Amino acid sequence: MKRNVWLYLLMSFGWTWACWIGGAFLIQLNGYALDTDATLFEVIGALGKEKSAFPQLLFALGVFGPLLGSLIAGKPFKDFFSLKERSFVTYASVIPFVIVIPTFIMSLLFSKASEGRLTFGSAASVIGLYFLSNLLTSGTEEWGWRGFLYPYLRKREKSFWEATWKGGIIWAVWHYPLLILMYAGQGMAVLLPSLIGFTAGIVAMNYLTNFVFEKTESIPTVMVMHALNNTTSYAVLLFFPGTPLLILVHLTAWAMVGYVEKKHHLD
Repeated sequence: MKRNVWLYLLMSFGWTWACWIGGAFLIQLNGYALDTDATLFEVIGALGKEKSAFPQLLFALGVFGPLLGSLIAGKPFKDFFSLKERSFVTYASVIPFVIVIPTFIMSLLFSKASEGRLTFGSAASVIGLYFLSNLLTSGTEEWGWRGFLYPYLRKREKSFWEATWKGGIIWAVWHYPLLILMYAGQGMAVLLPSLIGFTAGIVAMNYLTNFVFEKTESIPTVMVMHALNNTTSYAVLLFFPGTPLLILVHLTAWAMVGYVEKKHHLD
């Protein structure tokens, strides 16, 4: 089993980092701009129409590293459609919204709103497509992080918390090339705090997602939770571009960890 875990990590990191770094390199080499928020539908729609479409597609394919790693290193999660405790499905849908509420309120008070007018219909359409795209891309990470890595760590480590923080660090480091591509141009004064804050936030989200998976044993449930978490943050940036207050999401996530730990402590 340990050998399979190393194979999983090698595949997950190798595929993702190669696609992200390779795609970004090709995009910059040809003088194009990398769009880290492009949906799967936008990338596919641009194929054959824009010269930057192929490297952008290569970059987008990077997110499937954990899925491929889980398929190659072990059997696919056998009980994909299981649902152990239905009552905890609510946590998966509520937590991402609760976490982002303070950021949205503070951005409304202190950040500059988007100059272009967003109607309810247009905003709902953009956000809906982003969620669906995330469900089909980032959501598939859960096959690896929850379906493969977490069960291994849960059996190996002494407690839920130990399995969670170790898995969270791995999950965070997997994202590092993406963060470096996004923030390196702004200097170490921005990049370093971004890496630290992101790592702390990912460990918190790993706790919350592991908790929901522990209770439900449902991959679709945590896939939706993952996609919702990304989408709520995207929605804030849609209305308040460039707001620095998105960092509050990490603090709120830890507050939610404290609540869940107090109410549903797992050994």
